Amino acid sequence: MAPPVAYTAVIDGVEQPAPVIAMGDDATVRAILDEGKNRNQVMSHLKRLTSEIGPRLTGSTSAERANEWCRDLYAQWGLKDARLESWGEVAVRFDRGPSTGKVLLRREKKDDAGVVTGVEYDDLRELTLSAQAWSPGTDGAVRGPIVKEPKDETEFDAARERLAGAWVLIAAPAPVGQRGIRGAMAARYELRRSAMKKVAEGTDVSTLTVPERLAMEPVAGYISTSRDERVWTGAVPGWRELDLAAQPTHPHIVVRGSDYDAINSRLHDGEPIEAEISLRHTLTPGPFPVYNTIAEIAGTDLAHEFVIVSAHLDSWDGPGSQGATDNGTGTAVTLEAARILMAAGAKPRRTIRFVNWTGEEQGLLGSAGYVKTHEAELDRISAVFVDDGGTNYQGGAQAASVMVPMMAAATAPINGQFYSRVDGKFMNVNVQNTGERIPGGGGSDHASFNRLNVPGFFWDEVGRADYGYGWHTQHDRYELAIEEYLVQSSTNSAMAAYRLACADQMLPRGKPPEPRRPRPDRDATPAPAPAPTEAPAVPAPAPAGG
Repeated sequence: MAPPVAYTAVIDGVEQPAPVIAMGDDATVRAILDEGKNRNQVMSHLKRLTSEIGPRLTGSTSAERANEWCRDLYAQWGLKDARLESWGEVAVRFDRGPSTGKVLLRREKKDDAGVVTGVEYDDLRELTLSAQAWSPGTDGAVRGPIVKEPKDETEFDAARERLAGAWVLIAAPAPVGQRGIRGAMAARYELRRSAMKKVAEGTDVSTLTVPERLAMEPVAGYISTSRDERVWTGAVPGWRELDLAAQPTHPHIVVRGSDYDAINSRLHDGEPIEAEISLRHTLTPGPFPVYNTIAEIAGTDLAHEFVIVSAHLDSWDGPGSQGATDNGTGTAVTLEAARILMAAGAKPRRTIRFVNWTGEEQGLLGSAGYVKTHEAELDRISAVFVDDGGTNYQGGAQAASVMVPMMAAATAPINGQFYSRVDGKFMNVNVQNTGERIPGGGGSDHASFNRLNVPGFFWDEVGRADYGYGWHTQHDRYELAIEEYLVQSSTNSAMAAYRLACADQMLPRGKPPEPRRPRPDRDATPAPAPAPTEAPAVPAPAPAGG
């Protein structure tokens, strides 16, 4: 029998001989590398997902279609028990159609005697915009004058006669980033809903605060700004149990900073500008079930134990976005890892389970539902891998000290195999020793397992891509994807899963992670805030998530 191949591991940034741990056969390792390097199809999966299905909001028609598409691919490749598994339901389905907006200049036509004979409009600029998922849209294109938000009683009284049918420009907030902007939008929505409820219960409108009274005016809608050139998309509070009868009826859009500046400048100059906004939002009463997609490569002698390869399939659905780097790339990597293993004829000892989560963007809901449904299996899970860091390559993972030898051995065959001519280096996998505990935080689905002391790993993404440029914005499109990185990632996902699935023992647990800090910004159904006495302030920025 030929001696085992000597691989090189990278531990805490240092190249060294890989720990000698039996992990499958070298012929299968070579077959995985050959398939992953020479016949990789990850970009084909991503192209189909982003162009044929597009963004995949949890609970939407497109998300369910994507669930089914993943299931059918797994079945086509020969994986076992490919299925949709429900983790809950949503009260209302939200499907976003085309969304457009523009600013126009209103000009009066006059005859030679100076008598007004009509009105003409000049198109000034197209708007780059978004609106919260599950928020009201428009009935076709709605045109109206743009009026600045009144800040006090005096301004409100002066503006009141101009509010009917107007688009109200909300004052620009401090530049606090994505979660601050989304939080302010949610606060505005909650304020309008609270004002409606008060009036319905008999409160005199005249006793409401100025922002609440504004919410009761027959305006066309509201315009806010993101303060930079990205436009972020989130959801209304209470989206999962939404009561359409109690929902505010006025749409609220957010535009990029340059659009806001152009509008504000024209208003400052006293020019008669108008906005024409069309938001084709379809809200369908349910309830509708929501799913994870699951499929397996069955194990041999240790089939009752599992290695999980996963990524979240859902995305935000803002206009322009295709849900590419968050998280179409992770979805395509997970799919391709499954295909590579099947094409390589891998026969793992443990079952390798592939999962495409949904509900990640709303608070890790799909993975949280999974750990409840599969509670009896948790002590038989060796590792859970999550790819949710965008289009960079899987450059490493953080592991507790007792896990480092096996993780280093599992990923070692990748090292020295994938060279980036652009970066001028090999795309190696660095296993980082975090001490006695594996980190328990993080904004992606591995956290659902880590908090129960099941080893969950969020692949460190390394490379030249700017994740924040596309994250939850209109820029998140297929063109951001970097092929050489995704080829490495899909092959590494297949390799690490196969080798851990073939080891004599499961990955050691180590000590449980530190308790997770609360993340109110990720709350799926935040408690209603008391009605403010002035326009809602923008909350402080929170840590980034997936």
